[in-house]
Amino acid sequence: MKILFTGMGSHHCKRPENVTIFSILEDALSANAEITWSSPSVNWKRGDLENFDLIIFGFMPPTALSANKIYGALNVLSLMFDSPKLKLVVDSPQIWQYKNSINAVIKNPSILLGDFYSRREGFEAAKRNKTFVEKATAHMMVSEWPEILYPYLPWNSEEKIASILSFSSAENLTPIYLDSFLIDPEPARIGRKDIWAVESPKNSWISSISKTLSFPQENTKIGRKTNDEYAKEVIENSVGLLLPPQERNDIIWWNYRISQALNTSTPIVTYWPETRDFSSSWAMLGYQVEDMSPAQRQTLASTQRNSYMDYFPSSSEAKEQLIEQMLDSSKERV
Repeated sequence: MKILFTGMGSHHCKRPENVTIFSILEDALSANAEITWSSPSVNWKRGDLENFDLIIFGFMPPTALSANKIYGALNVLSLMFDSPKLKLVVDSPQIWQYKNSINAVIKNPSILLGDFYSRREGFEAAKRNKTFVEKATAHMMVSEWPEILYPYLPWNSEEKIASILSFSSAENLTPIYLDSFLIDPEPARIGRKDIWAVESPKNSWISSISKTLSFPQENTKIGRKTNDEYAKEVIENSVGLLLPPQERNDIIWWNYRISQALNTSTPIVTYWPETRDFSSSWAMLGYQVEDMSPAQRQTLASTQRNSYMDYFPSSSEAKEQLIEQMLDSSKERV
């Protein structure tokens, strides 16, 4: 099987240093497929894409700053939107942006041809020939959407994801069990510092709960740069990970920091209204974790991991399921 990895962002077109949805998919599929990473081109024809058995396409809000491959990506959508070979992966860190961005582009495709985007690859070609931009946006408006792959979390239903994305029905969504491939706990870590590891410290929820906490906080990023190894070091030496919901819609979206915390026996404190019905261990408040002994925190981390993984297939089952999903791409849509 020949699979093309491409999409709207650089991380869809070249394997990044840090762990992403695409790097996890490559690791899971590489033994059974020949995988090609490539930036999309405005010069591709449908025949170029038909050479692949499957196209895994990273789909971002079209107006997002990180959608720096937008013109070649729109060409792919204009050519393959109706093909069962095309599978879209939603991996934007802020999924609430999809609705507004897609609606804006459908209403006025020319906004993608403004001077703001002039330095992006393919801009001049798109300005000269708007056909593929208009065709891609027309597909978004009137055509049945391709199958959409999204990262599974046990507290997020397909109906909820579809409602937030707004452009596809729940029936068209397919979960991928990323953490089945990632979570393999290390021994309990001793000698932790009385600090919190914090993801997105400027998030409004973090600002709010910080008023109830006593321990200092340490960012999982070095400045603006993401580094998985650095983040792991911060997490494994902390009393817990503060994981905020997304701004505007309060959904807790997939984040590699979840598996890093569970793999290092680190408790996770997150937006409890989203997770309390899933498991009481995932509804702990930060000050409650601060009041615990180290042994109690280790017990909490273990309980969180077990309740979380109860909703995931084993890595071998997840791999088999993923391969079956990919093979099904050769079948015509009903």
